[in-house]
Amino acid sequence: MKLLLFPAIIILFTTTSCRKVFDFIRDHPDAHDSLCRVTNINLNDAYNVPIVADISYNSKGNPITIFVHFPGYPPSTLGFIASVNRWFKYDKYDRLLYSFINFPSGGGGPPPDPNITYGLGFHKYAYPRPNFITDSLIFYPSDTTYPPIYDSVNGTSITGYTLDARGRISKVWNLSRDPHQPPQLIQEMVYDANGNLPLPDTSLSYDDKVNPYRTNKIWQFVFNDYSRNNMVKIDYFYFTQYNSFGLPLNLRNLQDYPYYHYLFGLYNTAADMTFTYACSAPKGPINY
Repeated sequence: MKLLLFPAIIILFTTTSCRKVFDFIRDHPDAHDSLCRVTNINLNDAYNVPIVADISYNSKGNPITIFVHFPGYPPSTLGFIASVNRWFKYDKYDRLLYSFINFPSGGGGPPPDPNITYGLGFHKYAYPRPNFITDSLIFYPSDTTYPPIYDSVNGTSITGYTLDARGRISKVWNLSRDPHQPPQLIQEMVYDANGNLPLPDTSLSYDDKVNPYRTNKIWQFVFNDYSRNNMVKIDYFYFTQYNSFGLPLNLRNLQDYPYYHYLFGLYNTAADMTFTYACSAPKGPINY
């Protein structure tokens, strides 16, 4: 009897441990439930120019840059560029503090790199109380000068985000620059039983795999997408492939009407975009 009891205890213990892991992933939509991080994305910019978006991370595993490059295309040959570079900076608590967005011009690098154009937007984030984040945006319409020229008329906005008990954005507020004016609710984000946002069109569905934004909570917050799964179009003309961690290796382009689904904030004219990941089990992402 004792010999039979011991294996039963082992089975019960391991089953309980696996259940705890599953419950944690279920209850924490921003959890790193894969052992991967996105390192680069391949797509096409305006006029079908092939581009590569390279992503770098700090020692804590949080993204610090998305640099867009145009392999084989000298900057002087490029016309209109639709995709953007991004920089991220964090405070001592590893919270997102600043992000800067600008149009690249083939070079890719922080200001004052002469190979890129400037302007577009500067975000400053604050955390005035638990489960609430403010995003103060300064808009720079000039993309040809450094330092960029600030739009003093329509160049600022303050957005507030209310987070739910799972750390997801649940409400979006427009905050007036006049502190005496009450905030205006502009959007409520409702998640279904699977943890996904409502679909914008009946021709779309969700797969049962891992949304790449879930590899880091910064992606979820910056792009306002905490959906657990990937948005896909319902047809038999395109097939998504996945790696062994359930992350998509390619996703169909859904930027046109009525979807307007811009993954990682990148403008894409190709039929899809492809992803490269750094993965390593059981220790976690390579060079994490």
